[in-house]
Amino acid sequence: MSSLSSRKFTFQVKNFLVALVTVFLFCVVSVETVETPTTLEGRKEDEMENTHKTDSLSMFILITLLIINVLMIWLFKIRRFEFFHETGVAMILGVMVGAIIKYSENHGHKKPLAVKIKNCGNITIAPKNVYVTINGTDYSYILTGIRFPPHTAPSDEGNEIESKSSFNPEIFFYVLLPPIIFYAGYSFQKRYFFRNLGAIMTYAFFGTTISCIVTGSLVFGFNRWTGVTTTFDYAECLLFGALISATDPVTVLAIFHDLHADLDLYALVFGESVLNDAVAIVLYRAIETYLAYNQSDLRDFDLFSFLKAIGNFIVIFVGSFTIGTGLSCVNALVTKLTKIGSFPILETALFFLMSYSTFLVAELSNWSGIVAVLFCGITQQHYTYRNLTEESRARTMQTFELLNFLAETFIFSYIGLSVFAFTNHQWNVGFIGWSFMAIQIGRALNIYPLSLFLNIGRTRKIPLNLQHMMFFSGLRGAIAFALAVRNTVSIPRQMMLTTTLIIVIVSVIVFGGSTMPVLSCLKIKTGIDALEEEKRARRLSLIDVNDPSGSTPQERIEKKQFEKSWLVAVWSRFDEKFLTPIFVEESQLQSSSSTMH
Repeated sequence: MSSLSSRKFTFQVKNFLVALVTVFLFCVVSVETVETPTTLEGRKEDEMENTHKTDSLSMFILITLLIINVLMIWLFKIRRFEFFHETGVAMILGVMVGAIIKYSENHGHKKPLAVKIKNCGNITIAPKNVYVTINGTDYSYILTGIRFPPHTAPSDEGNEIESKSSFNPEIFFYVLLPPIIFYAGYSFQKRYFFRNLGAIMTYAFFGTTISCIVTGSLVFGFNRWTGVTTTFDYAECLLFGALISATDPVTVLAIFHDLHADLDLYALVFGESVLNDAVAIVLYRAIETYLAYNQSDLRDFDLFSFLKAIGNFIVIFVGSFTIGTGLSCVNALVTKLTKIGSFPILETALFFLMSYSTFLVAELSNWSGIVAVLFCGITQQHYTYRNLTEESRARTMQTFELLNFLAETFIFSYIGLSVFAFTNHQWNVGFIGWSFMAIQIGRALNIYPLSLFLNIGRTRKIPLNLQHMMFFSGLRGAIAFALAVRNTVSIPRQMMLTTTLIIVIVSVIVFGGSTMPVLSCLKIKTGIDALEEEKRARRLSLIDVNDPSGSTPQERIEKKQFEKSWLVAVWSRFDEKFLTPIFVEESQLQSSSSTMH
């Protein structure tokens, strides 16, 4: 039987490789045969047709990349590779496709338009748009940043497919990140999340701040010591520390889920990463506020700008939280009062649109749409989900799961693609290596001291092996890359992107691929049945620790270990008594009560 199974698997792999090579070669042939316009003048119809073909080809390449990734993930699902994960494969495929795009056409046949603009002595900030008149025709150009350092020759402009592949980074924030963040809040396990809420919030708020300051300070010290660039001041270093402190352990969590690892470990890593993303984004925005209010001399500390940044941090977080939870409660009331569940497709559409609108409202208010959509997902799962029909529950969960999968796969592929697609890299091996060491030091000063502090007051201690795994799980991914790619208008920002790109690739491929051996080495429990743990937790929730007649001493000890923090317990009682009856249908109150305990 084992021989038959082996032959069957070999046959599947052969068919898979044939399909993969076919799709890949078709992609290469398509890139090679595209016609690219070589002159500025020409018939407008031909230019429009060529532009349309180029746009279609660039989209086809990205879709083909996703198709190949889906096939690769299927291969990994049927045959687990211990030292490799599908997210790492997505990055490697992106690098390969980026290399094909980079070198598919001859370089040098397109010359950059050289225009000298006089009387710019009073301009201190580069404008976003430049308007030029050539032969009586007005043209508008969008500036993407410093094309090359001063006193150096301009490098090759690349080909048109390459430029099309480097799309607007706002797509990350407005299209790809919202479903990822929403699904993180919509799908998390409430019981283990709230049981560890105090630790999660400590790691997310204080830990992320520690990582930001430590990383930024170490990078600033390296810049002062080596003189990498005079414009990379302390505020810019803190900005880099904020964006690189955003952890994204997608690979690690996927392996935790597949191996059924310790549920508390999963909750701690997942909860910290979810809130950590929000905190890192708000920190990034707050430091940008400091830079905006202190433009006269960025190397001087300004108390007013610093206090303004702190106030901005608090306002952004509280305002975004309010928008996310507020609109979710409105959606819960609508689903409860209108009986829209009689038409499940309308119910699902309303749920989707209301959820995405929280992101847009927060962005229009100059707050954080990512923070808003995160708490929107948590609140929708707590209230609105219970009002939905069974069909809408399944449809919403599956829809957002699909969007999350496609967005994550695309982002990891595009991270690999950006190695060649992004044309303004600033490579500095010393800076990249030092930054990598700095984030490890920042992560260590985050996890271990805070764990020591938390264990003083926790009944259920965080053992040392879980602390080691949490330190190891601090991979960098989509959020860090999206923050870095959003602004590349200066050499320090381009250095941030290049460094972040390398750190993300190395951490996901190397550390993500080493997760299974590290779990085994640290002797962390795996193979835990989540359903059995849920039944056990419900049984313990019914035990009264003050009544010894209804339980054993061991059960009372376990009951204390499973108890929520006092803050969560107070909130749960308030929620069950006042809020849940308002936002949840009466028929669902009984099941909701049992779920909360």
